[in-house]
Amino acid sequence: MIAGRDDFLADDAVRGAVSFFHFLLDVQNDPALRACLKLVWNCPADLIGSLAQFFAQAASENSSQEALDAAATEYADVAVLQPFFAQVEEFRQRVGKEKPRKLLDAWAKAQGLTASEPFQRLLNTAVFHKDMASFLQNLLLGQESDLMRSATGKLYEAGAVTLMTLHGSKGLEFPVVFLAGVRQGKIPLESPKHPANVEEERRLFYVGMTRAQEELILLTSNEPSCFLDAIPADCLHKTTTGGKKRASEMKQLSLFD
Repeated sequence: MIAGRDDFLADDAVRGAVSFFHFLLDVQNDPALRACLKLVWNCPADLIGSLAQFFAQAASENSSQEALDAAATEYADVAVLQPFFAQVEEFRQRVGKEKPRKLLDAWAKAQGLTASEPFQRLLNTAVFHKDMASFLQNLLLGQESDLMRSATGKLYEAGAVTLMTLHGSKGLEFPVVFLAGVRQGKIPLESPKHPANVEEERRLFYVGMTRAQEELILLTSNEPSCFLDAIPADCLHKTTTGGKKRASEMKQLSLFD
């Protein structure tokens, strides 16, 4: 996987849909209710507060379905809430039975989101999950690679890597990070036309190093980067890998084995 893109989970349409289904699974989820009313139906703040308070009281004394029915009756004359109650009615019974991909596809059509790129990415991610509850739980991880990995039950040994630039890694963290090409001419980057900005390159190198949570592996050559000299010797474990394989040792991989 190649990273370096905006996070689709920050899109308002995606956040609104996720909040709505969180609420359907737990009508006492006050933050989810407030978020979907604001992001999907643009309800005024005072109405959102009133309905949230009503749900909190009704759900504490009745079953989820009874609380929903009571709210629909109580706010039957509030026009702006009718689309919300209509969607609750449509998806309430389906959310525990159908796969998240199918539910979100129906939601996209109902909300006019079929052309939304962030929502399409949410749909593509949902393919890897069997039920909405587990899908929503794993969305808390916030990365497509994590979502796909958790669907298979593999949290560390994913069998895949995320490839990105140093710039693209800002704000992210991973159990293991490989920094390739930590050698003269690459880090800091040098070229005949553009002299190296050593301090900026040093800062980027630091950004890349600090993405690692458990293990950092620096790959260099016989001409290592000058930045490596600043790393304390007792923080390093050096090893030498084998040279290039001879042609006789190479093997063509097959897609059909």
